[in-house]
Parts: sequence; structure tokens; C-alpha cells
Amino acid sequence: MHRPQVPPRSGSHPAPAGRVYRSRNVRWVARRPPEAIPARRGPSGRRGPRLIPRYVYLPTWGLHDEPAEADTAHQKLEGSRARFALTLVLAGVALGASALVHLVRYILLVVNRDRPLPEGLIVASDWLTVFVGVVAFLGFVLATLAFMRWVLELRADTYASAGLLDPRRPGWVAALSGLPLINLVGAPLVLQEVAAHRVGHDPALDADLVGRRLRKLWVAWVLVNVTAGAAVVARLIAWRSDSLQTGANSLIMVVVSAAVSAAFAFWMARRVRTLFEVAAAAPVPTRRWVAVG
Repeated sequence: MHRPQVPPRSGSHPAPAGRVYRSRNVRWVARRPPEAIPARRGPSGRRGPRLIPRYVYLPTWGLHDEPAEADTAHQKLEGSRARFALTLVLAGVALGASALVHLVRYILLVVNRDRPLPEGLIVASDWLTVFVGVVAFLGFVLATLAFMRWVLELRADTYASAGLLDPRRPGWVAALSGLPLINLVGAPLVLQEVAAHRVGHDPALDADLVGRRLRKLWVAWVLVNVTAGAAVVARLIAWRSDSLQTGANSLIMVVVSAAVSAAFAFWMARRVRTLFEVAAAAPVPTRRWVAVG
């Protein structure tokens, strides 16, 4: 059966068969037929806020925060300063023990003037005096070497922060800061150069405060050397003399020298970190008293 053709309406043009209507104002979108769309799943049994996702391992995706490389000179300075403070404490303990043993030795000599003491006690005190003297000397040597290393690292960090090179050779710096008697003048000199550079590049650092700290350090160091020199001279005189009183006097000088050196070691161990640091702010009082009229 043939379907009768319907004549087109007047004013309209039939679309050609097999061609898609195209227009710049029309966009064709492909959609799935309704029977091909899967059915939605029912609501889950969990209600309330969603859980935060957690990982049982460390994810390796994303951006990585690379830690900034620390300044090598500053790291070496911190390590040498910590070792120097530790050797000062050890030297202070050894020197304090030496002062105590020499004081006991002096008491034994005083008692021996009126009554005889057992031979074993005298021999034991002799060996103990020699032992603590050797330990105190080794502590002094270790502290001196640590001080030399600290000064070298301090100057390296100071000049590296300023973008300069140390004008003094490391050998000369070590000699000025480590050799006995020479370091009475050399150590303050090399430290004063460090203070001048640090004050010039750090506006928060007080030049007068750093100067007072260095002067106190120099006065204490001179006092230690004077007492040590007096003890050495007294011991030399006692070894050439047969007098018990001279030997007792030399022991007193050794006791004083060891005690002063131990006190200086402990004092320096507490102040080595704050020698070139900014002064701490005064604490604010939690209670304020006012006058009541």
C-alpha cells in the first residue's frame, strides 16, 4: 500500500534525506538511551559526615619539600662550641679533684709534724697526688685544644657570614690562642677581631656589652695564669728544699691554683655560648606593687 504524499506547507523547504541539520547556533550532543543507563545504587548504611581518607603508607605523589642546606660553617661552630663547653666541665672536675686531693695531702703533712702516720697512707697519698695531677694536666690540654678549635671555627663562621676570608692563617690563630703565655695577648686579639666583625654586621649586638664580656674573660684568664705560675714556682722551690714547711706552702699554692682554675673552667663553660650573643631581655614581673595612699 502506498502512503499518499502530503504536500509540503507553503513557505517551508523539506530537509534533504540522509543529511544532518547543521547550524553554528546548534550543538549536537550524544546521549545514551534510557534503557542503557544503569540504575542508581541505594543509599549506603553509613550516615553522618564522611570519614577523612587515611593512608597506611607514606604517599610519594605530590610536591616534595626539600630541606634547605644548613650552613656548614655554622654547623661546625655549634659542634666545636659544644665540645669546648664539655671539655671545660671535664677539666673543671679534674682540677677540683686535684685541689681536694692536694688539700688532703697538706692536712696529712700538718698532722705528720706532731705524730707519725702509717707508711701505707703516705705512699697512697703520694700516688693519688700524682694521679690527680696528671688527670688535671690532661684536662687542661684537652680544654686548650678544644679552645683552639672553637676559635678557628668561630673565625671561619664570622668571616664566611660577611663574605670574606680570614686574613690570618689557621696556624697563626692556633698558636695565638693555644700556646701558654702567648695566649695572654693572642687570645684576646683574635677574639677582638671576631667581635669587631660581628658587631659591624649585626646591629642588634651591643659593642659595649661584648667588650665588657671580653675584658672579664681576659682578666679571669690572667688571674688563672698568675696563680698557675706561682704554683709552679712554689713546687720547684719545694723540690729543691728539704723543709717540710716549704713543701706545705707549695701545696697550698697548688690548692689555690687548682681551685681558681676549676672555678674559671665552670664559669667559662656557662658563658661560652653567650659571649657573642645578643643580651637577653629582662623578664617582665608577673606582680607589680603600687603605693596605696
